[in-house]
Amino acid sequence: MTGKLIRMNRILREDGKTVIVAMDHGQFQGPIEGIKDVRRTLSNIVAGRPDAMILNPGVIEKNGDLLGGKVSILCRITGASTNYSTKFDYHRITTSVEHALSIGADGVVVMGFMGGDGENASLEIIGKVAEECSKLGMPLIAEMLPQAMDHFTDPEYIALGTRVAYELGADLVKVYYTGFESFTKVLESVPVPVVIAGGPKGKDAFEMAREALELGAKGVAYGRNVFQADDQTEYVEKLLKTVHG
Repeated sequence: MTGKLIRMNRILREDGKTVIVAMDHGQFQGPIEGIKDVRRTLSNIVAGRPDAMILNPGVIEKNGDLLGGKVSILCRITGASTNYSTKFDYHRITTSVEHALSIGADGVVVMGFMGGDGENASLEIIGKVAEECSKLGMPLIAEMLPQAMDHFTDPEYIALGTRVAYELGADLVKVYYTGFESFTKVLESVPVPVVIAGGPKGKDAFEMAREALELGAKGVAYGRNVFQADDQTEYVEKLLKTVHG
């Protein structure tokens, strides 16, 4: 569909790669460090000219003056679970694809879980959202996350989740980096772009990005590394150089 292709080309540059800044944490974690002053952080990040940002619908609607024409907007449309929830993977649809389109989004982001109580419901959501995205020409970004923390960077889990997301209709998949020796298995599991959201603890974010890109990843979708940086604008600029050269 033409609309989906046009929007995907706003998310990915001509080199087929992208720098995405995730700033959707407030829905789950509240006013954590780095995003307490939303407008200030948005201004700093947008000044660095990232390719896209993941935001919740309320932030998009109330800050259009800072975003319009400056960055591709990806609207998170699942959530409904905070840090206080007893079910980490209890995510539900919080707004529609149509609403995301109406507030200027170039894509929608949904969460998919593997290996927990929330797996079945989250995968059903991805499938149903993919159908709506196909009708409306909206790219679907699926963030696939193992429920158990000891599997967060497990290549078996990540490769499975990535393939499941593709099979259900995702146009781009966001996952954790599993390591230089194993991430190829993840990338070979799908013919759509894969971006990394982070990776093994203690590993430098830029080193992870360089390794993942070398293997064939199409970019990064970093959150805390960016908005909790001492200089948010400079951090984005450094990511752009790392990803796009």
